[in-house]
Formats: sequence, structure tokens, C-alpha cells
Amino acid sequence: MRCNCYNIEGGEPRCWGTPERDPCNCGGDESKCDYYPYKRRTMSPESYLSQITDIDLRIRSLEGELADIDDDDDYAHALADQISADLEEAKGLRLKIRREIQNVRDHKLCTLLMEKYVRGRSWEQVADAVDMRSVKHVRGEIHRQALEAFREANENIFKDTT
Repeated sequence: MRCNCYNIEGGEPRCWGTPERDPCNCGGDESKCDYYPYKRRTMSPESYLSQITDIDLRIRSLEGELADIDDDDDYAHALADQISADLEEAKGLRLKIRREIQNVRDHKLCTLLMEKYVRGRSWEQVADAVDMRSVKHVRGEIHRQALEAFREANENIFKDTT
């Protein structure tokens, strides 16, 4: 699970989750967090799948920041490098999660997870993709079933690491 607190600062890995931005050895993996034991516990299936959305949001934020830079070429290059690295990470993460979703044997539940988490579709679009009229039902009960099926199909991901 990707750690949102992990950053490279001055060429050194740092935990931005600590007040002092302490040196960090997790490598960006929450399950190896040096400072917060609760982060080493397993994520929920929804949080796990939402990693794609999280990294996409971070990339958009960096792109916005890059667009606002006027006269600091070094900073602009550093941001561009971070964006490139995040895009590569996002591509790998998207492929990994796609493979894991494909472990779900129920086609409708698998489609729901792909549409919502990999493709970033709205609940209305997801309901259309799984050929159901009730967005509320898809977002509630069917989504709950899909997350449980994902957990069962990928139980190795959700074992407690504490």
C-alpha cells in the first residue's frame, strides 16, 4: 500500500507524517512504516483500490503547480521529474490492481470494480456498465458484494501485518 507521507527531500527519503519530517525507510510502502504501527495494518479493500485515485489526484495537483511556475527552472524540472515518476508508478499500480480485480470470478462484480476503481467512472456509468437501473443499489449492496469478493479473491493482500 502506497504511503502518502513518503517523500524525497534533498535526495533523502523523509516521512512528512512526522512533525520534523524524519528520515524514513519505508520506501513508500505503508506496510513498512517506521513511525506509525497502525499504518502497518491492512487496508480495507476500498482503500486499497482507491490508491489509483489517490495517485491520479497527486499527479493532477503537481501538474497544476507546474503550470503556475513562472521563473524557477530548477523547481519546474524537479516537479516534472516527480510527475514522470508518479505517472510510471500509476501505470504499474493500475496494471497490478487490474490483475488483482480479475481474480474476482463474478463478471458483474469484476466489471463494477474495474469501472469504478481502474477507469474512474461515476456511479451512474458503473450502473450502466453492469446493466442495472438502480444506481443506489449498485453503489450500496452490489458495491459491498464486489469489495467482499475482491477481499476473498485476494486474501494474501489483506492479512494483518502487525
